[in-house]
Amino acid sequence: MTLDAPHGGDLTFTVLGPVRVCGGGAVSALGRSQRRGLLGFLLLNAGRVVTMEAVIDALWGGAPPTSARAQIYSGIHVIRRELRVLGIDEVVSSRGGYTLRADAANLDLALFEECARQAGAGQRPEQVVRSLRRGLALWSGPALSDASGAYVEAVRAHLEETRLGCVERLIEAELALGRHHHAIGELRRLVTEHPLRERLHAQLMLALYRDGRRTEALDLSRDLRHRLVEEHGLDPSLAVIELEQAILRADPALAPPNGFLSGSVTAGPARAHSGAPAQLPADTFDFTGRDRELAQALPVLAVLAGEQGNAPPICAVTGPPGVGKTVFAVHAAHRIRESYPDGQLFVDLRGADSRPAAPAEALSGFLRALGVDGREIPQGRDERSALYRTMLADRRVLVVLDNATDESQVRPLLPGAGACAVLVTSRRRLAGLGAQTTVELLPFDGEESVELLGRIAGSERVAAEDREAREVARLCGGLPLALRIAGSRLAARPHRRIGELARRLADEQRRLDELSYSGLAVRAGLDLSYQALGEAERRLLRRLAFLDVPEAGAWLAIAVSGERPADTEEMLEGLTDIHLLRVTGVDGTGQIRYGMHDLVRTYCRERMAEEETADTALSVLSSAARHLLRLAAEARGANRGHDYYARLAEELVVPMEEEIVRHAAEHAVDWLEAEAATVFGVLRQTSAHGLFDECWRIALMGGWLYDIRCCASEYREMLSIAGRAAEESGDRRAQAIVPALSAELGVLTGALEEAVLTLEPAERIFVEIGDEHGLAEVWRMLAHLERTRGEHAVALRRYERIRETFRLLDDHSGEAHTLRSIGQIHLVEGRVAEALRYLEEAVRVAEKSRGDWKRLNTLFWLGEVYLRVGRAGEARDAFLTVAEAADRVGDFTGGAFARLGLAQVAIEADDHRQARTQLALALDHAERSELALVLCKIGLAVGGALLRLGDLAQAGETIERLLPRIDSLASPLMRAEAAELLARVREGRGDGAGPASGAEWRKGV
Repeated sequence: MTLDAPHGGDLTFTVLGPVRVCGGGAVSALGRSQRRGLLGFLLLNAGRVVTMEAVIDALWGGAPPTSARAQIYSGIHVIRRELRVLGIDEVVSSRGGYTLRADAANLDLALFEECARQAGAGQRPEQVVRSLRRGLALWSGPALSDASGAYVEAVRAHLEETRLGCVERLIEAELALGRHHHAIGELRRLVTEHPLRERLHAQLMLALYRDGRRTEALDLSRDLRHRLVEEHGLDPSLAVIELEQAILRADPALAPPNGFLSGSVTAGPARAHSGAPAQLPADTFDFTGRDRELAQALPVLAVLAGEQGNAPPICAVTGPPGVGKTVFAVHAAHRIRESYPDGQLFVDLRGADSRPAAPAEALSGFLRALGVDGREIPQGRDERSALYRTMLADRRVLVVLDNATDESQVRPLLPGAGACAVLVTSRRRLAGLGAQTTVELLPFDGEESVELLGRIAGSERVAAEDREAREVARLCGGLPLALRIAGSRLAARPHRRIGELARRLADEQRRLDELSYSGLAVRAGLDLSYQALGEAERRLLRRLAFLDVPEAGAWLAIAVSGERPADTEEMLEGLTDIHLLRVTGVDGTGQIRYGMHDLVRTYCRERMAEEETADTALSVLSSAARHLLRLAAEARGANRGHDYYARLAEELVVPMEEEIVRHAAEHAVDWLEAEAATVFGVLRQTSAHGLFDECWRIALMGGWLYDIRCCASEYREMLSIAGRAAEESGDRRAQAIVPALSAELGVLTGALEEAVLTLEPAERIFVEIGDEHGLAEVWRMLAHLERTRGEHAVALRRYERIRETFRLLDDHSGEAHTLRSIGQIHLVEGRVAEALRYLEEAVRVAEKSRGDWKRLNTLFWLGEVYLRVGRAGEARDAFLTVAEAADRVGDFTGGAFARLGLAQVAIEADDHRQARTQLALALDHAERSELALVLCKIGLAVGGALLRLGDLAQAGETIERLLPRIDSLASPLMRAEAAELLARVREGRGDGAGPASGAEWRKGV
């Protein structure tokens, strides 16, 4: 294993902080904390088989829920899916458990342990420091910080103790190298965090003494003694007592390795080179956070500086405007300046200005600082650069290049000697610079934001209005510059409430005006970056900001840019390089997603309002909506078939690149899921701007995603917006379609009576306008309603009428759905041969449609028939095909029914363990569907299956939990079925006797 390079960007798995998976440039957090707990446990046991029992014990201890196994199956499935999206396939099932095959080089914990081992084997302090700094830099917070599970706290405490032990060994090695002054600040923080850790106190006492601060060292010793006695009735350890006595007598053995005390008459390194340049700006007193980034940067600059290499170590710091790059660089430089006794050079290269500093200009300033007479400075840039490198050849100098434009501006300013080091900041990623590490600064999280506000405006004041302070932090978007301005405004007005500032910032049109104070302004910083762009880039940026979407795929940028697709994609990358856009991840289809900081969006919306007309803005929104309709129609059609709703969407679509269209169709469900927020955002915005024709059509397309993902409340809101748009548009067809879809949702969620009242006027409108296709869709919904009520004869007559309509309209999707429904009715009424005939025909018709969903849906019911006629193998194959497809797309409804079918197959095969597993999964999927009708159907079927297994108690509990839901559905058939099942449960229990055996119940079924 090599540890010669930083590993942060190469890791696949992390547990030393949040649990994350990285692959292909994307990062997955796996959604739920319990899922992260499951992955974390697998990672802690990487390469070993962990049994199901071990996983259950780890996650729940001695009190697992009844659905524990089902939850683990589901969690493993999601983890595998996420890993495959990232190009990783590492979780395998084996010997009754699971194994995660993580190479040691791809897991931060394994790398940390290897660094600790190397440090333990190291003979020289330099080796120990190098190994431990690299290991500790892998930590980004408490271990497993966002995971949940019974095992987590104990493991976290163990790993934290290990980490602290490494920190103490690192400081010990630093002290052995004479770096006591550098260690004091870090030791003070550690002692505050761990007030009873005596080794840290002893190390800080020694560092203070060596820095000429003997009184402070003794005060620290007395404070520790007082705390130990008062809180625990203990005396300090012998080591602390002996160190205290050695300090009192100024024992020569405490002197640093080079034999000087920085507070004595003998000069320290800084005084020994009094003529060395010291150009660093003052450090910021309220510097906040950035521990992880400092841990990434400082080892490269401090540890490597003493090793004479062929090239100087370079640390590049990048990030968006206002994120605090200069503040970070100056703070980091002060932290390591003692490693550079020959001086520190600093220059602002004005990279964001319209006239950046020329390298020759910066070289002239550096040469003067290094003692070269102005008259002897060469005229040419190359000659100046050569003299500059010569001057630094035998010196240890830290060079800070702030606000660089690009690599070409920086290269002439690089020293040639490995004993020097370079810290460079830029809004652009300097990928061609050859930096040993690149630190990307991101906006602060909520806690860091509030902490910075407190340091500027007063921590007590911020704590007193905590909720309001957090709102100010949120509206500042975690941007340090914005937070600094907000804090300064509060500090200047101590009589004002923080809530008042929060209210002013909440007005987006005034927000940037409020974020300006005493020469600091967020707008000014953004304006520099914006004005440096070409017109096409500025246009793309402001148009993307105008759309109410949290992030965008490349297709949306192409829709609004007015440029060729290749040029637009190039602009997206360029805007990402300078951090005006950011890559938020890679979606489930493999497409890059681009996001924008809230304050950048606010600024660009200002530019949109000032630089483009209202008509242009409307045209931009219409283009985005129609491109969305084209792709959504293709994606929906690839899954549901080219049905009535896809044809309606196609009435407004626009020409697009075939590759983009094909990609959406090939990844239908994943594409629609990735664009769910875009669908909702554009839907709302088209409604608000009067683009009603686009609005209600988008609801038709987006509704399918919410249907398959079973998000009834979101779909209901979409239909509400679309309904208003349909009324505003005056389109009679839309005024029938949207209420009809609302009625269908009502059937699924149990509002049957409301559905009838809605479908009847929709039917009249379709008759009035002569839309046979729309009328057939309404009749299909009415027939479904009649089936739910148990009115099978009425439903059959209606289905037979619309079957011919769908056939004549060449709507294979609608025809297949109708044939399947007819087959279901025949199956329920015991006409198995008729059911088989209709369902087999439905499968054949569904195969003619573009979508696969109808075929799979029908295949499930064909599996039911196969099971009924004793063709168990064919039934299992049918159910398994549907289950796997449902799992792939996250279709909880389809998955619930398929798992129920597999349970029935297992019961017939007398495999009770497999049956219970599948029943648990079926119930779990049904509950996650959030649809009352689905939950009741599945729940009753699960109750019946449990009866067959002889589990009377569980069967009774399952059915009784459903009774309120069944009552809300007003379905006589379901009520009768529930009553019959409960009667069988009571009969089986007898006069309070225990449940009958499974064999006895099988005889009675």
